This record gives sequence, structure tokens and C-alpha cells, in this order.
Amino acid sequence: MTAIVIIEAVVIVLLAILVAGLLKSHAEILRQLAALGVTEEGAVTVGTPQTRPKTTGFEKAPSNTLSGVGLDGADQSMSLVHGRGNTLVAFLSSGCLSCQTFWTEFQGDFELPMPDTRTVIVTKGPGSESAAKLVEMAPPRVPLIMSDETWETFRVPMTPYFLLVDGQGMVIGEGAASSWKHLLGLLRQSARDAVPVRLDPSGREEFTDQQLRQAGIEPGDPSLYSNPLEKGS
Repeated sequence: MTAIVIIEAVVIVLLAILVAGLLKSHAEILRQLAALGVTEEGAVTVGTPQTRPKTTGFEKAPSNTLSGVGLDGADQSMSLVHGRGNTLVAFLSSGCLSCQTFWTEFQGDFELPMPDTRTVIVTKGPGSESAAKLVEMAPPRVPLIMSDETWETFRVPMTPYFLLVDGQGMVIGEGAASSWKHLLGLLRQSARDAVPVRLDPSGREEFTDQQLRQAGIEPGDPSLYSNPLEKGS
């Protein structure tokens, strides 16, 4: 009888240790998800550069240019610093099940919350991806760059993953998204955080002047008022 009691006590202690370990592991998983901006409901959170979760950890894109090769093996690149609209960088993979939604959406006539946003898809290099499969999946109107180096430089934490970069190369939004709806929510939040829509007229004018100077153009520059169509006449 004593032996049975001892065995039961040992089993209870072992079960308690096992449960404690599981709870600790669960808490660690939730902590990691929170760090990536994923809530228990599966939503992705995005905030301003001061408040958004530190995922890649970049306030400014670590490179001004996305460089690699295209599906035909030729060199392919795109500049992120162009002084105009934003660039949505979509890090996707041909073997990622969660990426399938985005491959399909990018195939169609998709619309983004900010119409002047360019989109570029970046996959890993030819040694890590199936070029034949990508040919079938690649959208005809969205540039695609294959580059292991870009993935390493941008420290891509998972797929699908998205970065929204403004015309000066600043990261104004980032996060993982499990659906097209989540991605559009990410972009809308980034737009609200990045654009001072509530400024009064004088505030908007000051903001515009600041953006022009960052682009290397002084307010009042004659080029702002010239008609580009007349240059060729």
C-alpha cells in the first residue's frame, strides 16, 4: 500500500512538472507572436515607427535598392528611393500555403488603399525557389525579384511578409498577414499613421514643404509648375 501511495505521489509530481513546462512554452509562443504583431485572434497589428512591433527592426530600409534576378535569369532591380509614392514589398514563396491568397490577388486587378503605391514581389533566389513554379504563379503586372541577399539584408522573419516603404526609403508599415483583408488593414493603418490628414491648411503647406526638401526640391522651384508635356515640344 505504501508503495502505491509513493508511486501516485511521484506521478502527480511528474504531471505537475509537465503542465508547468507546457504553460511556460505556451506563454513563450504568445510572447513571440505578440512581438511579431499577431494577436490571439490572428490579427496583425501595425503602428507608427515609434509603436509598431519590432519585427525587422528597421526604421529606414537597410538598402535603397532591391536587387536580384528575374524569372528569365537576367539582373533585376528596383529603387526604393524615388521621391514619389510608396512601395509595397511583398516577400512571398512558391511553397508557402499562406502565400497562395496573395499570389492569386496580385494576378487580378487589385486595388490598394493608396493608389500611388507600387508593388514588387521578392522571393528567395533561384537556388531556393522553383523558377518553373514561379512562372506559373507570377502576376503579369507586378515585378518579381529573386534574391537570397535581399531576404538576408531585410531580415525577413516569415512568409508572407510585407514592408511599406515611402519615397525616401523610410519603413512606414510592416507585418505578416494571413489574408488579403489583413493586408489591406495593415496598409490603411500605415496610411493613417504616415499622412497628417488632420492638419489645418497652413500645417499641410508646411508638411508639403518639408517633404519637398527631403526629396531635394526647394518649395517654389520652377520645376513644380512646369508642364512636363511641353518639354518635348
